[in-house]
Amino acid sequence: MISDRIKWNEKYRRQDYPHAPAAVVKEFCRLAPGRRALDLAAGTGRHALYLAGQGFQVDAVDISDEGLSHLAGRHPAVRIVCADLDRFDITPNRYDLIVDVLYLNRRLFPQICEGLTPGGLLIFETMVASPAGAGDEGHCRDYLLRENELLHAFLALKVVYYREDVRTGEEGPRRLASLVGVKRKGSNE
Repeated sequence: MISDRIKWNEKYRRQDYPHAPAAVVKEFCRLAPGRRALDLAAGTGRHALYLAGQGFQVDAVDISDEGLSHLAGRHPAVRIVCADLDRFDITPNRYDLIVDVLYLNRRLFPQICEGLTPGGLLIFETMVASPAGAGDEGHCRDYLLRENELLHAFLALKVVYYREDVRTGEEGPRRLASLVGVKRKGSNE
């Protein structure tokens, strides 16, 4: 959507974005069985660049051409894809690692599972709605997980790590859910 692109371009012009890769990405990316990765809602590429530095070939997808411009040409192992994730489709059985941090699009849940190679790794971390909406000001509830929703959405994977709590980072305190899961070998999803 044009309005989404405008909104996110403005955010990246203001330099209002995290710079360091999420701890869950740094801790678990080494478990991926191969070196082909997808970074969903890549923004300025904090995860794509980190993964490329770890030897991955990364497809970095985002709607913001402004955000992706911060990434352009910074690493030869990163391929930039400017696309609306409401319309983007993940190629089945293509990625050894899929990273989705601070982005929620429930339409993509089945495609994420299908996009992993057998034994492929998902690292997913995003915000969770607070009980009774306390502290959710400025966030549309459509883009916040419900309690344990992330865990239940990816039960087809072998979950190797799950955490849901309030954490403080570059962006301040947030209620986050983090999941790391492995696509079972022989799985058709």
